[in-house]
Amino acid sequence: MQHSKIVKGIDIGSSKITTIVGQYFNDEDKFNIVAVSSIPTNGFRKGQIIDLEKAAETITQSVESAERMAGFQINSASVTIAAPHIESINSQGVVAISNSGGEIENNDIDRVIEAARAISLPAGKEIIHVIPRIFTVDGQEGITDPIGMNGVRLELESHIILASSPAIKNLKKCFHHTGIQIDQLVYSGLAASTASLTATEKELGVALIDIGGTITTITIFHQNSPVFSSIVPLGGDNITNDLAIGLRLSIKDAQEAKIGLDQALKNKKFEDEISLSDLGIKTDDNKKISVQTAVTGIIKPRLEEIFSLISQQIDHSGFKNNIPSGLVLTGGASQTVNTTKACGHIIPLPLRIAQPPKIGGIVDNILNPAHTSSIGLLIYSQNTDTQPENTSQKPKLSLTNITSRIKKILEPLLP
Repeated sequence: MQHSKIVKGIDIGSSKITTIVGQYFNDEDKFNIVAVSSIPTNGFRKGQIIDLEKAAETITQSVESAERMAGFQINSASVTIAAPHIESINSQGVVAISNSGGEIENNDIDRVIEAARAISLPAGKEIIHVIPRIFTVDGQEGITDPIGMNGVRLELESHIILASSPAIKNLKKCFHHTGIQIDQLVYSGLAASTASLTATEKELGVALIDIGGTITTITIFHQNSPVFSSIVPLGGDNITNDLAIGLRLSIKDAQEAKIGLDQALKNKKFEDEISLSDLGIKTDDNKKISVQTAVTGIIKPRLEEIFSLISQQIDHSGFKNNIPSGLVLTGGASQTVNTTKACGHIIPLPLRIAQPPKIGGIVDNILNPAHTSSIGLLIYSQNTDTQPENTSQKPKLSLTNITSRIKKILEPLLP
């Protein structure tokens, strides 16, 4: 008999809210996706809530769609967070080993982690992650697991990720309105890394660049753990807006053009004009656009601006010389035409575009860079083991959940 459990995640992206449910099989160490639903963001801007009611409604729509697909209700989930207020700091903690025999126990690990998190926080910030990196026992550095070792002094280097306290309170209030409990808040760069980076890349040093709709997350790994986390407030939607203005298209058509140009360039000469219908855009006339204008004149400058800001962040991190594995790009906007060329021009390091790992179940249209963080959230949640083991019983509805859903049904009927 196979033992499995249900893992649930809600990925708060800058352009879409994705609810994803996976069934994890312990015996085979694999996931099957049983439900996934993506809804365009409404009530959010750059990952932050700007309209509490609309944000709650968007989350509810995404969750309810996933519930219909899964066949059971979702009362709790891990939730990603990524917004311009995210920042990081590396901290050290030192404690004396408490055991009289000098053997390091779990209690010592807990105490040194608490010592590392005892930092002076910037105003309006709170800690969402304390990630142990490297332990040192009596001067011996580079220890990854000191449990059972003997010593007198235990030191820890840790990576701490901070977020805005008001923003977190608003997000929790939003989820309270939906009747869904947040199991844990996860920085989306960590979630994406579990589905896109190899163990070798993390060990040697790599920068993960997740280019979303309106923000880009930067997460640098070295010696198998994150050492720098940051946000650039630009993304693929900025390219779409530029195309809409430059080519006099609607936002929807500009998005289709951005996606279609990559494939079109494989079949057309660069200097050719191309009709909108060839890009998958339904149009009544035979309007054509200049490929050179779109790619060289509009898309390229914006991509170079994004990668210039990323380069500045990498320089600022102090780990520029510690990423021999180079850059790994993911996120929906990483599929934009000439992305790798623009990145290579600004940041001359090894480069690849990451796809999420191949998994089973309902995976139509999600095994692409746009859903790396969503799939990664499931893997991260499984690794941190915050989910209940029971998969056979239908979760009980909370009173808040019932009230919010009845209210949603009755609102259209009220005068």
